[in-house]
Amino acid sequence: MSTPTSVAAGRTVGFHYILTVQSAAGDVLTVSSVATFDPALFSRSQAYQEIRSIAADELGHNRFSVLFFSLEPDRF
Repeated sequence: MSTPTSVAAGRTVGFHYILTVQSAAGDVLTVSSVATFDPALFSRSQAYQEIRSIAADELGHNRFSVLFFSLEPDRF
């Protein structure tokens, strides 16, 4: 469940992400970490593209299907 984030521009927020992908060859990769974004300047779709690029770098290509994606503020 997502929690709305409201911050002033210039204030970055840590977001925990999990992305699982599968290549046509059947290789499955999950990346998970904390990324820092300024929600006033960076959209969720831009964050997704940045995180998808991380998976592409690790696989060595960007020909894969996304099986799971989660992006949540890194806080309790």
